[in-house]
Amino acid sequence: MTDRSARRLAASLAVAAAVLAAARAVAAPSLQFSGSAYVDSWVIPTQQPDADQVKAPQGITIDASMRFGVDVHDTLSFSAKACISCHGIEMDHVVLDWQPKPWFNMQFGRLNVPFGEFGNRWDQSGHKTTSAPLIYDMGRMAYADRTSFNSGVIMLPYVDTGVMFYGQTWLGSVIQLWYSAYAVAGQKGTNDLEWMAMRTSPYTDNNKTPSYGGRATLTYSSDPGAAIGDVSLGASYTGGRYDRAGQLQYQIAGADLSIQLWKVTLRGEYALRRTDLDPNASGYQWALVDDYFDKKGFYAEMEHPLGRYVAMVYRYDKMERVGVPLPGSVSQMTPNVAIERGTIGTVITPASGIYLKLNYEYWKPTTFVAFQSGHVGIGGAF
Repeated sequence: MTDRSARRLAASLAVAAAVLAAARAVAAPSLQFSGSAYVDSWVIPTQQPDADQVKAPQGITIDASMRFGVDVHDTLSFSAKACISCHGIEMDHVVLDWQPKPWFNMQFGRLNVPFGEFGNRWDQSGHKTTSAPLIYDMGRMAYADRTSFNSGVIMLPYVDTGVMFYGQTWLGSVIQLWYSAYAVAGQKGTNDLEWMAMRTSPYTDNNKTPSYGGRATLTYSSDPGAAIGDVSLGASYTGGRYDRAGQLQYQIAGADLSIQLWKVTLRGEYALRRTDLDPNASGYQWALVDDYFDKKGFYAEMEHPLGRYVAMVYRYDKMERVGVPLPGSVSQMTPNVAIERGTIGTVITPASGIYLKLNYEYWKPTTFVAFQSGHVGIGGAF
């Protein structure tokens, strides 16, 4: 850990301790506290061709989180969540949440911005695969260097500074609508998005132009024990300008569907981002016909129990990048590249709150070398 990281950790813990002490003093009965920890090892066999060129965080990594909240009064609460992962130490959210009505609520601060169904369960204790879908990858993707695919369509969790309005209402007796709209500082970058810039303080807008977006989800609530369980259909959008001059635009849209069929859960999501390229940048190796590129993809997933202590998960996902590669990109990057992955995994829960994950993955890029990999990890939540 660097000196800077150590100082940030110490400062974060000091603030958390002070807030926690104050909360205990004035509102001990309303205090909520939870957390999780997960350790994972990603193994890519070295005998595979060009295994050292995969540029993936092999070896042991950690995902951990700590959340606490305080009910200030009946309609106002405060919550904060810190996480430690591949990007270092970060606040997942620090918000005041005002909830005067079910159909009208407001959050402001450092938001966990809603995007996609996976955004509701990105914590390792919330999903059964060891890695996120390619379209939502945050640090566990092969060929994720900026000179290659530069990670996914949008990193989840999407954390940003701003204000969000949200609410829910029932359309009849079994259909629920959840909705949100927000204004935030937005994504940052120079010629494509720079993901680490979103997780580096100060958490301010780089171009004085707010970004915007929203999400809506329709959920059918079934009767307990029904063969067809809950069904959810969602749509998400966010967009804005990402460069310092406020000239380059990005737009990200997604759709998701999840269905419960007896003990089987089916999920699928699609996401697309269109990002403006800087036409004045030098070093493009291809003619810049269109001054933008598209990054898009999907995943399909199925999970089911296998007895009392074991669950299985299967996933197929794909991501494409269509458009002129960035200046300085590796030779394998062309105006049309893609990467596919097949995953099969199992989750073992030997005790309440403890789980063991085992995953096998087969990666098949169009222009890079295909390879196989495995994950083994152990974690817990409370």
